[in-house]
Amino acid sequence: MSGHWQLAFRSAGWMALLAAVAVAVISYLFDMDSAVAFGYGAGVGLLSFVSTAMTVSLLTGWSKVIGVVLGVGSFVARYGFVAIALGIPIYRDLWPALPALGGFAAVYFAETVLLVPWSIRTMIIPVTERQVDEGAERRRGAR
Repeated sequence: MSGHWQLAFRSAGWMALLAAVAVAVISYLFDMDSAVAFGYGAGVGLLSFVSTAMTVSLLTGWSKVIGVVLGVGSFVARYGFVAIALGIPIYRDLWPALPALGGFAAVYFAETVLLVPWSIRTMIIPVTERQVDEGAERRRGAR
């Protein structure tokens, strides 16, 4: 499994745990409809975020032109899925809109702000060493 898939699944696991805790707190403080709506929105956010790894795979697995076309198509499909998955239940008044949108936004916010930077810090990124111009080093040292 490549690095971006590992990052996506690890972040999704953490977010599912945090969303479950948030659903429990919301059901305790408010009502069960709001908790279910928040959980649903968070689930849609998790699916959308994990599918980002698919977009990265499409961008990197093909030739440049085909990869960009597939990546753009995947991006549009992802947000079309989000619009339909959140829009239909909200339009049909199946549950409150604000908790559903809040769950979706919370997943994206928390993954972007908390988990991705933490994951990037733990990654090993190779650094190439540049050759040193000895003449420039001597001139800089003489000043």
